[in-house]
Amino acid sequence: MFAWIRRIGKNGAPPAREVLLNQGLSLAMQWGDDWLKPIQGRLARRFPVLSRDQLDEINFTCQAVMKFGHAAVYDLAEKFGKDTKREEFVRVMSVAYPWINEENLSQLFSQGMYYAWKDLGFA
Repeated sequence: MFAWIRRIGKNGAPPAREVLLNQGLSLAMQWGDDWLKPIQGRLARRFPVLSRDQLDEINFTCQAVMKFGHAAVYDLAEKFGKDTKREEFVRVMSVAYPWINEENLSQLFSQGMYYAWKDLGFA
């Protein structure tokens, strides 16, 4: 699916698949004006060698991962309430998406818990 990633990069050094996906996921999770908005334009500024199809593919993947992560946190919060453990979330995410870096895991967990607490009435 991401074979083309090995062929791109600046100065002949192709960014790893994990780098592109983690950059994209980080952009997808940004608060503020860009919250829940497509990432293609912002990702293209960081990696101008990416084609429109490649940018679309990364956006699709990162949006899906973000939704999966938020849903995973919500499910855990429904089960464990205020005792939801980040470690369990990391385990779930690492099985599904082993490429996610620590920073993105932390951000996904925090965002998911924010919404779970509001929705489930823990606050």
